[in-house]
Amino acid sequence: MVHHLHKKCYELKKGQKLVCDDCGFELTVIRECDKTCEGEGCCETNEFKCCGKPMNLAE
Repeated sequence: MVHHLHKKCYELKKGQKLVCDDCGFELTVIRECDKTCEGEGCCETNEFKCCGKPMNLAE
């Protein structure tokens, strides 16, 4: 199931995947992060793009 949600990087759990609906390219979370990035600006899932579109969280 693909979720079109905008999550922060620290909300992602080990094993979750970001996928491209167009070509099937996947990124897998291999290490969870914490909120230490908040001061510099955390990544958001909608920032990861492939085929010109944001990748989606697959669970």
